[in-house]
This record gives sequence, C-alpha cells and structure tokens, in this order.
Amino acid sequence: MAFLLKNPPSPACLRLLPLELMQRYSVLPVKYDDNTGYLTVAMPSAVDLELVQELQMATGILVQPVEADPDSIAEWVQTFAAHSESSFGAKQENGRAVSAVARLVDEIISEAVQTGASDIHFEPGEKVFLVRFRKDGELQIVRKLPVRLISETVSRIKIMASMDIAEHRRPQDGRIHFGDGSKAVDIRVSALPTDYGQKMVLRLLDKGQIIHRLDSLGMLPNQIEMAEAEIHKPYGMFLITGPTGSGKTTTLYTLLQMIRSSKLNISTIEEPIEYKLDGITQTAVNTKIDLTFAAALRTLLRQDPDVIMVGEIRDSETAELAIRAALTGHLVFSTLHTNDAPSAIARLIDMGVEPFLVASAVNFIMAQRLVRRICPKCGGKDSSCLACGGSGYKGRVGIFEMMKMSETLRDRIHENVSTSDLRKLAVAEGMKTLAEDGLEKVKLGLTTESEIAAEAVM
Repeated sequence: MAFLLKNPPSPACLRLLPLELMQRYSVLPVKYDDNTGYLTVAMPSAVDLELVQELQMATGILVQPVEADPDSIAEWVQTFAAHSESSFGAKQENGRAVSAVARLVDEIISEAVQTGASDIHFEPGEKVFLVRFRKDGELQIVRKLPVRLISETVSRIKIMASMDIAEHRRPQDGRIHFGDGSKAVDIRVSALPTDYGQKMVLRLLDKGQIIHRLDSLGMLPNQIEMAEAEIHKPYGMFLITGPTGSGKTTTLYTLLQMIRSSKLNISTIEEPIEYKLDGITQTAVNTKIDLTFAAALRTLLRQDPDVIMVGEIRDSETAELAIRAALTGHLVFSTLHTNDAPSAIARLIDMGVEPFLVASAVNFIMAQRLVRRICPKCGGKDSSCLACGGSGYKGRVGIFEMMKMSETLRDRIHENVSTSDLRKLAVAEGMKTLAEDGLEKVKLGLTTESEIAAEAVM
C-alpha cells in the first residue's frame, strides 16, 4: 500500500535531506525516529536499493524507504522549495533550503576567497576532519571539524560540483561556480578515496586575478624584453616548464593577452579552461568522449589558426603534432613538466620527437618557480603584522630561467648531446639559471635566500 502524504514533515526532518536531492530523485523525508535513528523517506519505489544507498551516503543517516505517489511527492517538494523560512524553519537562499553543513561549506569557501587562498583541502582522518587553505604556496589549518561531518560535507561539495555522490571508491573531478555576493570564482574539485573517507581538494580560480603585465609576475626588464621579442614571432614554439603549481598557466594567459588582436586567430586547448579570455577560441579536453589534446589539436589545425596554446604536452602524439604545427607557420605555446629549461629538450626527444625537429621548431624555453614575496608592509620583521599574519611574507613572485635558442644550441640538439652539455652551453651564452635569478631578487629585497633554496639548486 502506498504511503499517504497528508501532513507536512517537520522542519527538523526536512533539514536532514538536501533540497537538491529531493528535486533530483523526487523523494521527500517524512519522519525521523530519534530512538532507532531511521529517516523515513517517501519515494516512487520502496525497493530502489541503489537510491536508498545514495541517500544514506548523502546524509549519513539510515534510510527507511516508503512508497508514495510520485505526483504527490513532487507537489510536496515543490511546495517546500517555494515556501519561505517561516513556513519550514530552514534557512532559504535563492529559494532553496540550506542545511547547517551546506552553510558551513559556503562559509569555508567564502573565507578562502576573501583571504586569497588558492586551494582548500578537506582531509578526513580517524579523529578529526581537517580543513586547510593553501596561501602563498603553504598549507595552513583553518578548521578542525568532527569526523561525523565527513560524509555530509563530502556529499554537499559533490552536489555543488555535479559529481556522483554514490561513487566513493574512484577518484572524481567536478567544477563549481561560486559567488558570495562580493566576488565570483570558478572552483575545480577533485575527490580522492582515502582510509577515512574521500579527500576533497578545491582549486579556486579567480577570473579577476589574471595578470596583464609580465613585471607583475616578477620578470625583470631584460627578461620582459626577451619574452616580448619571442611572443611576436610569426611561428615556432614557446615552452614553459616547471612543476605543478609553479604558475605556468598564469604566465601563458598573460602572454596570450599581450598578443590578443582582432587580426589573429588565437585558439587554446586546455584541461580545464581556467579563465575565459575574450577574443580567443578556447576548447576544453574531455577524455570521456575521446577529445584529447592530440585529437583537439589535429582538428584545430584545420581551423586556420595563427596562434595555438596547448595546455600541456603529455604524450608523443601531442608532442609530434605541436612540433609540426610550429614548423608549418604557427606560433605554438605549451608547457612541460621538467625541472629546468634545458631538460625540456630531452623530454621532447624522450617522447619520440626527432632531435632535428625539436632543434628546428623550438624558439624559446622558460623554466619558472614561485617563491614567497617579503611582506611589503612590515618587511618581514613584524610578527604582529596584520597584512601577512606575522609570517613575514605576502603574495608570491616568480623566478625564471630563459633559454633562447641559438644556432649553436640548435646544432648541439641536432647532434643529440646531453642535457648537461646543453645547460653549460646555454649558460655560456648568457642564460641566467633559476638560482641566479632568485638571488638577484633577494638583492632587490623581494624574497629571501631560504625561499630560493627551497625552489632552485643553489
């Protein structure tokens, strides 16, 4: 016999299940038993065990399903969504009821946005649920939550990011568009299974923070002159190297904005698109439909491009296509994960690109790192400084290693000499290493020797 929905559920009962799930699955919480710990939920089919499991994962509460008329459920859910806080006792935002955990997640994200954090880590443990912010490259603990909130917090973030809340054994990725009234940010979400639950890492992408000038990145006048000369060449490859989090993407966007013009067809292939740029065609990689970097690049070359940005060269096919594009009249920007500029040559050759093709196509390689900038207000000397929180640092500055391809270097690459030999030749021709550039910025009072030692070989 179908359950009859006659009376409205209590406000406390309604707050136990996110409205998003009620609307998505056409379900309604109708009763919570404090003695047994069961939440009775009306749903179209009481034998839908997969749905029951999903609801239990989302709430952390045992669910007792009861079958009810789908139209009746939908009517009650619609009524719940439309009514104000005074009707149901739940906080309403944009017509939606928001649980305490949902408000907590919004509060944490808003705090991260306002304080300039680049990442939020939700880390489940045996005895505590940690929340950490990454600021200026370092992680800081900002919350210690009870472990009972792990399941509901993870589910809330997954709902916001349009991820599968029932999947807890495999990694997942998602995206959130978040606005707190003062600022809007895009957030990349990554879920990773651990022993104590799923760790969620949120990368905050503030569209208003795109750098428009190379000196704001930390480049010195002679470095800016070198980079500007290279980005205005009609063809060839401009490579940026460094580990994850070294600022490669920010530099790429800055360079593209500098050459953006109505006379040029500039196209990008990214994973994902981190910032939207007016006047530039941007394509996001989607491996689920086999839209890889290589597949997108192959198609893009038939779109009459002048300038191409490939977010990252990861495999031999992408490397080969990018190199050949640079040799056939296109200016190609891309990134590689290598420790320094000369190592990028060996990396491309290891991917299967012939040395003579690398020598002919690559114009310029720039390795970079980010180091913490000395607080401009206290000079790093005031432990009570509000601007830097007493850390002595505020913001970050780049250090760079720029290798411009000379004919001599091209000849040595064609001969397939070692990376160490290439490095020695590049230094002899005037290349300043990461450490040397860093020490120059120490002299300028921008950072400290300890910061340089942590990022570059001294």
